[in-house]
Amino acid sequence: MPLLGEFGSQFRLFSDFIGGLSELQRHGPLVSLARGSGRCILVFGPEYVQQVLSNPSLFLSLEPGKNAPPGSSLRRLWTGLGTTNGEVHKKGRRLMLPAFHKKRVEGYRDDMVSLFQRMLDGWRPGETRDLSADMRRVTLLVVTKALFGLEDEQECIAHGELLSEWFRLFGSASVQLLQHDWPLLPYRRVMRISEKGEAAIRDIIARKRRDGGGGHDVLSLLLEARDEDGGSLSDEELVGHITILFLAGHETTANALTWTLFLLDQHPDVHAALVDELQGTLRGEAPALEQLEQLPLLDRVIKESMRILTPVPLSQRMAAAPFEMGGYSFDAGTEILYSPYVTHRMPELYPEPARFLPERWKTLDPPVYAYIPFANGPRRCLGATLAMMELKLALAMMLQRYRLALVPGSRIDREVLITLNPKHGMPMTVHAQDRRFTRAPWRGNVREMLALD
Repeated sequence: MPLLGEFGSQFRLFSDFIGGLSELQRHGPLVSLARGSGRCILVFGPEYVQQVLSNPSLFLSLEPGKNAPPGSSLRRLWTGLGTTNGEVHKKGRRLMLPAFHKKRVEGYRDDMVSLFQRMLDGWRPGETRDLSADMRRVTLLVVTKALFGLEDEQECIAHGELLSEWFRLFGSASVQLLQHDWPLLPYRRVMRISEKGEAAIRDIIARKRRDGGGGHDVLSLLLEARDEDGGSLSDEELVGHITILFLAGHETTANALTWTLFLLDQHPDVHAALVDELQGTLRGEAPALEQLEQLPLLDRVIKESMRILTPVPLSQRMAAAPFEMGGYSFDAGTEILYSPYVTHRMPELYPEPARFLPERWKTLDPPVYAYIPFANGPRRCLGATLAMMELKLALAMMLQRYRLALVPGSRIDREVLITLNPKHGMPMTVHAQDRRFTRAPWRGNVREMLALD
């Protein structure tokens, strides 16, 4: 769209991230959004991704709420671990790291199993369910339990749905391209929902403080955390950190589960082999912690699912100073977009990249910055271990008990609202695990993203 320059390219990209990324990739590993302009560039491939992610003091995380009015709830909700830089980020990461130590994470196993079991007990063979909605609901309950220690399921759902609505609306093209608090614009609605979301989180923080903490949830641990100087996190800092942790632990995990179930439906041989592994090792039970390491195919299936249908297909950074890349010089303030989705589909890294081939992980050992569903480098996602445990527990329990089959003729379209979602949900029929694995016919633009036999 040459007459509109960068804005036109941004509009096309926001309208269809996946199609836009695939089109831009054809221009090479380093791409400008407008001819002759270096204000916004896209980088593809591990070499450039490593340059960006390994140097967080030069390539800063973007602050999504930076255009929000100073002192607004929207700005505070976006000032968490994933969206701050420098000493603010270092302090937050130092104080939060103990809450995500492997032993702490393993302590959430029983709560996860209980919540997954309750979900599965509510399913009935023969019924059709939107698995996307089910995965969002159960991961919402898991993350509110792990983060806040909340016991009231209705309160968990109410808070979770409020933050989820805020997140999805903020990620829409209309809000991203028109960030003005004017009447009738969606941005104004985001501002109002932000106020409600912040009030809900502050209420939980206040209750925790009144109760004296002492819980095993992340918020309780953060309230007690102190750095080497005795410093702690303020309520304002906690609001931002908890919000970002909620989003990272809810939306991405729910989508990873949904896409994995879809890919298994479309690959009956892999589906059958995985059920064999699960039932042979677990005998119908939920995995104990030590058994999670005894399920190699489950691990490969999850890795391949997050490679081919990456939960977060695009991330951004901002240059704090002039820099060189690929033989070009760029100014401070240049916006850099890097794509895990595109990097995961480079044929020189992953042969037959559009095919779902979990067996590739038997021998594949890609470069550190070639497989980045949790990013990498100094800012690698703190919750990666928690997410992998949750994914393995959920899939192991679901697949042993039920065969979930895509409703024939379903339309599976993509939608990117920061995370990669099935636009119309994921309608699946619940069957007892009868091992009648077949591939359901379907339609939709996700077909452009996969190579099916």
